[in-house]
Amino acid sequence: MSSMSDTTGAGPDDARLVPIYRWALTLLGIATVLGALTELAMLRHWQGPAQLVPWAVLAVLLLAAVAWAVRRSPATVRAVQVAAVVAVLGSVYGVYEHVLANLRAGPLDPRYAEVWESMSGAARLWAATSGAVGPSPVLVPGTMGLAGVLLWLAVLRWGRRAG
Repeated sequence: MSSMSDTTGAGPDDARLVPIYRWALTLLGIATVLGALTELAMLRHWQGPAQLVPWAVLAVLLLAAVAWAVRRSPATVRAVQVAAVVAVLGSVYGVYEHVLANLRAGPLDPRYAEVWESMSGAARLWAATSGAVGPSPVLVPGTMGLAGVLLWLAVLRWGRRAG
């Protein structure tokens, strides 16, 4: 255990924790991908080509994560990094599309039909983002981004030091 005055760098205990953190982040990332795939299945998110995109992104992310868990190499690190970036970008786009779909549904919602036009932009955005209006859950695509970030962190700086 290092003392408060030791600010020169990581101690031996810290170095031993790195592999544990990598495994924890990898397992959390894989669990998050599996959770997102389960949620897509429960929502029957396969009604058209656009709805198949997150399935493909999550499948690639899962394959890269499993490859990294089985055999750590520069190639699997690169695969996880690329898949993670695609997942985060896809997540941002998915959140945008879901919020936009909910905003379009606002005037059609019986609870909001008469007041939608008089609501402020911020109030409409909150209703569309919070799930109060519209059919599209905003957190589901966000989960894909979370999985990407977790897996990116799992491989971060691998190979530069032991771990």
